[in-house]
Order: sequence, then C-alpha cells, then structure tokens
Amino acid sequence: MEMLKLLLSPEQAETQCQVLVTQTRHSGQTLAALTALHAFINATARPDEQTSSIHNDIQRILEQHIAAARQSVMQDNLVRLLDALGAQNICGIQSVHTALSRNGFHQTVLSAIRQLPEAKLRAAADWAADWQCDARTRATAASPYPDALDLRGAGISVADFAAMSELNMYFQEALA
Repeated sequence: MEMLKLLLSPEQAETQCQVLVTQTRHSGQTLAALTALHAFINATARPDEQTSSIHNDIQRILEQHIAAARQSVMQDNLVRLLDALGAQNICGIQSVHTALSRNGFHQTVLSAIRQLPEAKLRAAADWAADWQCDARTRATAASPYPDALDLRGAGISVADFAAMSELNMYFQEALA
C-alpha cells in the first residue's frame, strides 16, 4: 500500500495553528478547525512517534491553541447572552444554548450572573421565571394528559423551552 508521509515540526504546528486562527470567521470555527487538526495528528501519528518529545511538543502547542479558542468561544457567547438577557431576546438565549454544551451554557450563565448588577440580575431572573411559568401553563393546558406538556400545541419551540428552563434553573439556584 502506498502512503503519504507528513512531516511536522513544532514550529510548523504553531504556524498552522496561527493560520487557522486568522482564516476562520469566528471562534466556533476556529475551535472546530483546531480540534480537527489535533484529532488528525493523533489518529495518523505512528505509535512509536506518539511517545516522542516532538509529538508531545506539538500536542502541547495544539492544546494551548485549543484552550485559547475555547475561551474565545465562551467569551463570545457570554457577550451574546448578556445582550440577549438585556433585550429579553429568547432567540438569542436559545442561540447561545444551542452553540454550547450543557456545561458550557451553565458556565456562561454563571459568568453572566457574576457580571450583572443586582437589579439587572433580578430582572433577568424574574423574566426567565415568568416566561417558564407562562410556557408551562400554556403547554399543560394544550395537553390532553394531566401530567404532560404539549409544547407544540401551545406554540412553544422545544429549543426555546429547553434554553429558558435551564436559564431559569441556573438563575434560581444563584439567587437561592
């Protein structure tokens, strides 16, 4: 079988990471590209190469860039979440919820809670609680079963309900 051998130095890895950072449009794309590069190198390096100091250096470089990209993703989504909370924009909150893992969303909400002044925090928490209560009441009324919610019948997006329910839960925990 014919094979293509790739040679990669730590310096080339650093350069390629920097190229990926500058060529991607936003932090999520950067993180995905760096993660793919990391996975490719891990999957294609021969077992004897995986224990070398050069491989370890390349892994460290990639992991540093991935950590920075992950931090950028979190910061970008924090800004979007704060904007969405200020505007009481459910679509914006749902967008952040969709963009992040469950833990990522939780961490982003906790960061928002720490940054919001007390009055804005209470207003956002009250809005989230009111929205969830109203949505739950409408979904219960739309359901033919007493213990079930019919979000579709109530005209409520499942994604919106999930995002707002988690947001409300995190706010209530923080204010308890």
